[in-house]
Amino acid sequence: MSTTAKAKAEAQEIIRTLNSGGFYCECPCGCGQEINIKDADLFYLDDFTPRGGVAYRQMLDSLKEQRFELKEKEKNIKARIQNTTRAVNIGFISERLAPALSSFPFAHQDCRSLFDPIDYVIFEGLHSRSKISRVIFTEIKTGAARLNNHQKEIKQLVEKGKVEFQIH
Repeated sequence: MSTTAKAKAEAQEIIRTLNSGGFYCECPCGCGQEINIKDADLFYLDDFTPRGGVAYRQMLDSLKEQRFELKEKEKNIKARIQNTTRAVNIGFISERLAPALSSFPFAHQDCRSLFDPIDYVIFEGLHSRSKISRVIFTEIKTGAARLNNHQKEIKQLVEKGKVEFQIH
């Protein structure tokens, strides 16, 4: 008898012994309940009981499905990243071009770019009247973009009148 056949025979004998007696063990899921070992469908290597074979094939099918779902999620994540990157780049370009567009509500000559944390400071009237009537902080947003935390803070400070002019 070969070593492999001997090991298999020994394992089968141990399994028969455990299945025939009143042996109990703690449930492997960690629930603390005792289960009768004969109900555990013990097996050696790939020599499954009929019920164990069904469970094994179901597990393989489940793993195959999970692998497929993971690949699909990975594809979706990559596509989402590409779309987000594209949108950010378009927004970045739009911010720079906005004052040149006819729909921009201010004269482009009145705009001074900062881009971070606010896109523009507009000195309304600077070019056309040589007299500034207002100073406006302007942030350009496209699509569903929202103000970041620093931009929100600046907006709140302006709304509260906490803007100063200093000479040093």
